[in-house]
Amino acid sequence: MPASNTRIYQPGRGTDLHRRSVYTYWKRACPPPNLMTFDAPTRECCTVRRIPTNTPLQALVLWNDTQFVEAAASLAARTLEQPGTDGERISRMLQRCTGRAPDAEALARCTGALEHFRARYAAAPADAAAVAKVLSPAPDRPPVELAAWTLLASACLSLDATLCAD
Repeated sequence: MPASNTRIYQPGRGTDLHRRSVYTYWKRACPPPNLMTFDAPTRECCTVRRIPTNTPLQALVLWNDTQFVEAAASLAARTLEQPGTDGERISRMLQRCTGRAPDAEALARCTGALEHFRARYAAAPADAAAVAKVLSPAPDRPPVELAAWTLLASACLSLDATLCAD
């Protein structure tokens, strides 16, 4: 669409960054790709109920799309602001995402994942700094810790229990 004013999108900078982030340019000829990945209707017909799906492409969107990464980083920063042990923070994060308290198995898996992420980012501090730069302004936390919690938050936000309402 050569005459389209949305063909070349330039994100805002500084305080203007999130001003229009909730809007999506929806064209009749080309629906937003991330919504098509989640099987959104194409607006050619009305739908009464959407069928829930879960595909590997949806996981890629949830883990790599800019807004989802920012959401995970914000959830991680919010979780780290609250006092408590790792287990208490993980429990609050899972409850915030899924609406229910985690069982012992989920808590153990998340604790193991957090330790793995910490080790991964401790071995690659430059990667941790890159993840920490997602938040603007960056919270007063070590980049390794923020990056590890961001990956855990991303995993929690992409759970079926988070995405699919029962």
